[in-house]
Amino acid sequence: MSTSPSLTSTTPALNLDKLADKYKHGRNRIMFFDYDGTLTPIRSRPDDAIPSDEMIDHLKKLCEDRDNTLWVISGRDEAFLEHYLGHIPNLGLSAEHGCFIRDPGSPNWVNLAEQIDMVEWKAQVTKVFQQYTDITPGSFIESKKCALTWHYRQADEKLGPANAEECRRQLEKEILPKFDVHVLVGKMNLEVRPSALNKGEIVKNLLSKHSQVDFIFCAGDDQTDEDMFRSLRNAKQVDQDATFSCLVGSNKSETLADYFVSSPADIVNVLSVMNKAAPK
Repeated sequence: MSTSPSLTSTTPALNLDKLADKYKHGRNRIMFFDYDGTLTPIRSRPDDAIPSDEMIDHLKKLCEDRDNTLWVISGRDEAFLEHYLGHIPNLGLSAEHGCFIRDPGSPNWVNLAEQIDMVEWKAQVTKVFQQYTDITPGSFIESKKCALTWHYRQADEKLGPANAEECRRQLEKEILPKFDVHVLVGKMNLEVRPSALNKGEIVKNLLSKHSQVDFIFCAGDDQTDEDMFRSLRNAKQVDQDATFSCLVGSNKSETLADYFVSSPADIVNVLSVMNKAAPK
């Protein structure tokens, strides 16, 4: 009988020696990565968060190994992921927190939210976001196909978070009772998207295609990534001793991840460690 996943408030550091050993002996490995704040540092302007050459090189090498399946599961739209990561052979991509998916080796994106009506809820959420954009200098609205995001990274450090909290409360009061959507509290942003789709559902569906997995690495930095960590804890075909769910950030943050690293630079190092550990 499975137990419900529990939050961990003090998370141990990722053990790189154990990671390398499990990777070396794995023959059916799968890896899931968030993008912003995980593979790349958070930037005040989202468009400035471009991947480093070092990170790209490590991803390419990992994707060349036939025993590996790699996915980047991001809140970014498919155009951004296609532009910066789409050239990497055999890399799977999922955009807008699971609303779109592009399988490894395929040039085509699949819209998993095609049957969901976006028009009415997006119109009403836009009105709410615009109210707070008008009173929060430096903030702006990002419109995606399946989501709306209000960014306040460039706003006043006190006014931005205060107005974000008020905005969240208004959305939960006025929007959530009428539509099957969810408010995501990200790092210096609020996002509204359909409740039925999230990163955890993508991870669960991808794992269901593998009868047995003997190595998993999963990394993310914010609340949207907790859905991935939850799916890994609930997965039956997963060897938990060879599963490395990793929060990027503070080890004091409450999380369902089993380990933590401090920064995206540490994740790039993890990529390097796995490449070096590959059987010769």
